[in-house]
Order: sequence, then structure tokens, then C-alpha cells
Amino acid sequence: MRAYSYCPHCTTALAKDMIDGRERLFCPSCSWVNYVNPLPVAVAYTVNKKNELLVIRRAHEPAFNEWALPGGFLEVGEEPHEGCLRELMEETALNGTIERLIGVYHRDVELYGSLLVIAYKVMVTDDAITINNEVFEAGFYPQHLMPEVRIPLHVQIINDAVR
Repeated sequence: MRAYSYCPHCTTALAKDMIDGRERLFCPSCSWVNYVNPLPVAVAYTVNKKNELLVIRRAHEPAFNEWALPGGFLEVGEEPHEGCLRELMEETALNGTIERLIGVYHRDVELYGSLLVIAYKVMVTDDAITINNEVFEAGFYPQHLMPEVRIPLHVQIINDAVR
């Protein structure tokens, strides 16, 4: 993400100073401070009745063409569990039920900067998949036949989910 150069309120060039124990950009004219906060993301570790795991092959960056868990950015006014189920529905047309929270993770990624990732275990009873344009392919796999997931955070979520 590109950093601010000018104040979004009064257009004055921003300066740097130590604020709240960190070097931050601020406006010397109106005192606006650029607090850089993580973007919230929800990820669905989704299993069917046979305890097979859903993985998708991504059709866009980041991790273009990589196998991954479904997920995406939360929208304004949306609870994390709602965003998790919405992303699952958008990418695969699957209706799920949240079983439990797996974990909350922080990651810095080149494309978006700081992310706060909330991962849930999701159960589906009907596993008929219809993918959207964000996904090349998707399927439920038993562990021994699952395509290789190489995104480090998704590997960690998978490992944490089975503990």
C-alpha cells in the first residue's frame, strides 16, 4: 500500500515524529496522525460430512494460481464470522456453519500491507461447489489426496485446525 504524503484533511505535507512510542506521519497544520492499522481478513477452514478439506486454486494475486483456503477482506459493518461465511459463499456457492474459531494471526504482505487474519472452522452439509471468477478450481479432498497448499499462513491454519 502506498503511504500518504499529504494530509487527507487539509492537504499539508506530512512530517514524521515519535507519537505513542512509534515513528508516525502526522500533519503539522491540523495535527492529523496517520495510524496505520491492519486490514481485517476472514479465512474458512471448511470441511464436509466426510471430513474432507475444501481448498481453492486462486485466480488473482496475492498467491496467484496457488492452492489456498477460501477467504477475503471483511466489509464495513460485518462481523468476522459473517465475512467468513460470505467469502465462502462468494467463492464457492457453499453455505456453511461456523463450528469454532481456529485462531487470529497477523501478517505483513507486500500487496496490502498489514493484515489481521481471523480463521474459522466451517462445516458444510451440501458440498456442491460453484466457483466464481476469483477461483480457478475448488474441491474437497481427504488429507492424503489434497493438493499442496504452500501459502505459509494457510499451512499454519490447517495445522492449527487439526490440533
